[in-house]
Amino acid sequence: MTLNQVVIRLKALALSHKQIHHFYFGDIIEWLANGDVQYPCCFVEINNSEISKEDHLTKYNLSIWFLDLVNVDTKTKANEIDVMSDLTAMAEDYTALLNYIDNQDDLTINTSYNLQYFREKFEDLTIAVKLDIMVAVDYTSNRCQVPATGVVFPPVVPVDYNIVYNYIYTATGDEGNIIINADLISKTILMLFKGDKLLIPTVSLSSTDQYNYNSATGEFYFGSDFEAGQVLQFIYK
Repeated sequence: MTLNQVVIRLKALALSHKQIHHFYFGDIIEWLANGDVQYPCCFVEINNSEISKEDHLTKYNLSIWFLDLVNVDTKTKANEIDVMSDLTAMAEDYTALLNYIDNQDDLTINTSYNLQYFREKFEDLTIAVKLDIMVAVDYTSNRCQVPATGVVFPPVVPVDYNIVYNYIYTATGDEGNIIINADLISKTILMLFKGDKLLIPTVSLSSTDQYNYNSATGEFYFGSDFEAGQVLQFIYK
């Protein structure tokens, strides 16, 4: 189940409640300032979440807001408490819907929930109840389902420092396409990487993935000019 499918489920459950007239997923402050809201309403914000290979779950940490207007004409403590009570009941109803067995065939819900109350936090004269909840879906870490082309990693050279050496060069951007290193004269270049790309030795350059090496002078010719900060890795003996 994707995040989009989770949000669709959350919306359907919220709007199935006869007292909730509006649902929104996103930034609550931005929507309340610019949107046309019908109260009572339900807003869902997503917080920092987690992918767990240990639990095989993707865990979405959500803040679910329930809001309603205070009666301006009779704005008393009693009226505020009435609204808070109603919103608390909505939060309780919503957790009951989420935890109903028919809604949990592909969702995992945590079992205890933090409630916070807000008075006139937003532009309208509203009371808000915020419910913090974790909704998790299965994560199989299945490489076969990933829409990616084949990934080939360069072969790993066992490094014996008596035989094989590793040299790192960071380009200044002034080299053009030629690098000269006297320390590499007469050396055997086993592999040469430009960033994470393995370059191919050749006599006649025809591609940006190729290079030409003059072992007598330590000169390397490349298929394109260097930019400042580009990194070359020489593995040689």
